Amino acid sequence: MQTSVTARLVVMFVIFICLLVPLPFIAVLVGERAARQAEVTTEISRTWGAAQTIGGPVLVVPYTYREPTPGGGWREATGRACLLPEVLFMDGTLEPEVRRRSLFDVVVYRARLQVHGQFRRPDLGVLLSPAPDQVFWERAVVSVGVSDPRGLVRQMTLDWNGREVPFVPGAEDVALYDAGVHAAAPVGEAATVVLPFAFTLELNGTGSLQVLPSGNDTRVSLRSPWPHPSFGGAALPETRTVGSAGFEAEWRVPYFGRGFSPAWDAAGGKRAELHERAAAAAFGVSLIRPVDIYQQADRAVKYAVLFIVLTLVLAFLWEMTGVVLVHPIQYLFVGFVLCVFYLLLLSLAEHVGFAAAYALAAGASVLLLAYYWSWVLHAARRGVAMGGATAVMYGYLYLLLRLEDYALLAGSVGLFAMLATVMIVTRRVNWYDLRLGAPRPM
Repeated sequence: MQTSVTARLVVMFVIFICLLVPLPFIAVLVGERAARQAEVTTEISRTWGAAQTIGGPVLVVPYTYREPTPGGGWREATGRACLLPEVLFMDGTLEPEVRRRSLFDVVVYRARLQVHGQFRRPDLGVLLSPAPDQVFWERAVVSVGVSDPRGLVRQMTLDWNGREVPFVPGAEDVALYDAGVHAAAPVGEAATVVLPFAFTLELNGTGSLQVLPSGNDTRVSLRSPWPHPSFGGAALPETRTVGSAGFEAEWRVPYFGRGFSPAWDAAGGKRAELHERAAAAAFGVSLIRPVDIYQQADRAVKYAVLFIVLTLVLAFLWEMTGVVLVHPIQYLFVGFVLCVFYLLLLSLAEHVGFAAAYALAAGASVLLLAYYWSWVLHAARRGVAMGGATAVMYGYLYLLLRLEDYALLAGSVGLFAMLATVMIVTRRVNWYDLRLGAPRPM
């Protein structure tokens, strides 16, 4: 029974099943640490400012109109026309900062945005249905959406058609966004058709800055010394430059690429649809960490099954070619070393970074396996060979973790190469006559 290949393979399968037990717990631990990092990000954003989305400006003009009553008559009703600017220019800088709480780092920023553009006073009788009876241009306001107003760090002033008007807290209910500020923007009867505006927006945020394409022609330019941007949303930059000194990016979104109307009634029945379309049209940039240790650790754990199988197969091949039988307990010890590697990787990465943690954890595991295997097989050279083989496997795993776009290709090619190597090495083995514990020609 001791020398039976079939019996030994059955025992190794049982060992493999036992080694799978710790892996889900390790994966849960990685998830818990990642969740704790997300909690820290939320805690910091509560005092600094969350991920910001800038919407507007929107010119809101009250008006009255007549609507039919059930009795066949008419009654006067009020509405609020929401108008978007003809052109919208936004030019800004993002100054990043890394906030640390306990073991967790969070990327925050301070944004300074120069916003200017112009509205065009339209004929609301053509845009709205039913047509307004009276339009109160003198009671118009300009509303600017800021998803987390707690991040505003300076008093905002609106330069409206040559006049300085202070913004006050609270966003007008325009359906595009839920929070922000607004300022009085009266439009006199003698005002020109073109209504220019400008203001400066300084705010704190965490992680990302998004912009709603509120103009019929929206142009946004952002700069930052942060070297690891991630551009996303409904529009990618027309031009961008990314380097070790930071990034510069410029977006241009025309009216047809926006997805929602330039004018609507704030009390209309399609508010939810308008809000969804606006959110879907947002674009911007995220300041990301170059290596997320928890994401990398989670990916590493997903390869654990493959590495346990390869190590057990490698150990079994040496047992086939040697005169020393390996006890199942010794196989378990080897497997436990492979499992503890992931705990070492996670715990060290929180202190020294992922790359250094990987080198330390892999180096410690390779040295321990080489030393232990040399005593199990009573041969130092076999221990060195075992250490070399496991070092190659850990190097291969690191390559898979770094090659995000080509990980599947590299993994499948590597697995095929390893399977081919095992088949070639064992091609001369007579599995019917094989008895473990005695050397066999390969």
